[in-house]
Amino acid sequence: HFQLDELLKELIDESDIVQFSHEIMLSINEPISVYADRDKIGSVISNLLSNAVKYSAANTKINVNCEILGNSAIVSVTDEGIGIDAEDLEKLFDRYYRVGKHHTVSGFGIGLYLSAEIVERHNGKIGVNSKVGEGSTFYFEIPIKEI
Repeated sequence: HFQLDELLKELIDESDIVQFSHEIMLSINEPISVYADRDKIGSVISNLLSNAVKYSAANTKINVNCEILGNSAIVSVTDEGIGIDAEDLEKLFDRYYRVGKHHTVSGFGIGLYLSAEIVERHNGKIGVNSKVGEGSTFYFEIPIKEI
């Protein structure tokens, strides 16, 4: 068991040290304890934060939200970035898939795939909502209690 809200605060504090180009806003209504692999969930959160920074212009906001819904904890990362074409959305979590048409950011196309694998192995779900020119919201949901 670990405090998901504390992990989010730590990761956001660490990312602030590395980059000053974006304002990261964290919204948590209550302490959230989950039964999960802290390091692996931290990797998922770090990947989503890193992508939000990479794919949005400097001096924009990134909103991180963490809440309980039923028996699950839901974490979302929303940016004001370039967004993703609808045709690419369903392939984003495939191994080695890279959105290429409008993007020049380097990467191997495995971060979201690995994040999806981690979340699924925690009996959770991962997803994205996005619109070109308006930004993206990546989110994941994991059970609060041991299954």
